[in-house]
Amino acid sequence: MQDSVTSAIQSASPAHYLRQQNSAMSYLFAPQLAFAAYLASGLLQKVIDIPASDRVREWRDWQAEKDQIEAIEAEERRLGLIAKVRQAEVLRGIGGGALILAAPGAPNTPIGSLSKGQLQAVNVVSRWQLTGADYVTELTDPAYGTPRMWKIANDNGGAEVHPSRVICFRGEAIPAGYGVSGDQQFWGQSRLVRVWKDVERSDHAQGWFAELVKKAKLLRIGIPGLTDFTATEGGQARLDRRMGAIALGESVLNATVFDTGNGTTPAETITDYQVTWAGIPAMMDAFDQRVAAVADIPFTRLMGRSPAGMNATGEYDDQNWNKTVAAGQSLELRPCLEALDPFLLASAGVAPTRTDAKTKKTVAVTWRFAPLSKPSEKQEADTFKTVMEAVTALQATSAIPDQAFAKGVQNLMAEREYIPGLDQALAEIPEDERFGLTPEDDGTDPSALQAGKEGDPSSAEGGSSVEAGTRRRAANDKAGEE
Repeated sequence: MQDSVTSAIQSASPAHYLRQQNSAMSYLFAPQLAFAAYLASGLLQKVIDIPASDRVREWRDWQAEKDQIEAIEAEERRLGLIAKVRQAEVLRGIGGGALILAAPGAPNTPIGSLSKGQLQAVNVVSRWQLTGADYVTELTDPAYGTPRMWKIANDNGGAEVHPSRVICFRGEAIPAGYGVSGDQQFWGQSRLVRVWKDVERSDHAQGWFAELVKKAKLLRIGIPGLTDFTATEGGQARLDRRMGAIALGESVLNATVFDTGNGTTPAETITDYQVTWAGIPAMMDAFDQRVAAVADIPFTRLMGRSPAGMNATGEYDDQNWNKTVAAGQSLELRPCLEALDPFLLASAGVAPTRTDAKTKKTVAVTWRFAPLSKPSEKQEADTFKTVMEAVTALQATSAIPDQAFAKGVQNLMAEREYIPGLDQALAEIPEDERFGLTPEDDGTDPSALQAGKEGDPSSAEGGSSVEAGTRRRAANDKAGEE
């Protein structure tokens, strides 16, 4: 663990041989080599850990009924799923990992249908603990390139595990015809292969700078005739006593005490070691920027700051990085989670389909990755204002019937969560009131509906309600004409 990345790489003779031969072939990391390289460098750990953490940072949002979502999320917490998926993503970066599903039945048999709570655990293993057996080699087979059975190493000599119980987090694919097969072709290559040389250079630059800082503290002591002096009998002892006196003066008196000579005989010369610091930070940043470029991680995300001497590009870099993370979620993480979800839903007691409460149609229980970044309060307020102005302008066109327009606006408000609890509040209101519906005009005078008793208080003169209604209509007609 304390070895450098260079020593770790050179300790593997095949990779060292390839390096000596300047071969274009990428270095294929052996298990000990991959973990040694990962553990030897803090920067290399960040290169692997940052993508893994960001892919699961906001996790996912389920689209289902409220009680179903609560059951699914409770099952995810019970299994510790988020943390274990992150571990598997870290292993993907190192070379590959897998989730092993602990469920009823013999490990070498397919998983059957599960009942609530029957997914006992989800465990994480490295690719180096798994060995594929009987790989499918028929090109027309949908399972081409995958094993028909896995063998997992343990203290008891190993056990067979059916592929339905193994969810693989594979590394970057090796191009076809590369000259490898079996496990190496299936798992792909480690992300370390791409970045370790640039990380090595960056780590060396940081180490050399640290040595330079240490060296800058040293004194330069020039002693006339040093070689002849130490060659005489007792000269080395006298030199040691003199050096001890100088060191004692620095530590006790906080001053450097030395002989200035007598004007004829030259004396000791003591100077500080001079270092020109200008340009060193920029040079070290250049090495780190190279690491960020090769790792495809923005410098601001990898180092937590903008490069020295350059304008800040944090917001732009964050947008680009979020796109990269989203691509990794879609292309690599999502297929793994979709392979797990049928067993997760069954263990949570949730059916894979549900009946929509509004449309009464059968829809699937689905999910999507949660947004990787959230706007500020000011940005949300500006967005709300812009949306409402657009809604108002659209309503003024009268192009959409009022009922459909009301439904659309209410759905917009609920989906964007502008008003928390709006969905539940609207569900309690009758539909004719919720969407602003009114009964069709049947020609009946509304004021006449009150007729039933003489002396209705609505009559200003104490007459019948029918007469009062007639007077009100006449007054309204006159007001309308005016």
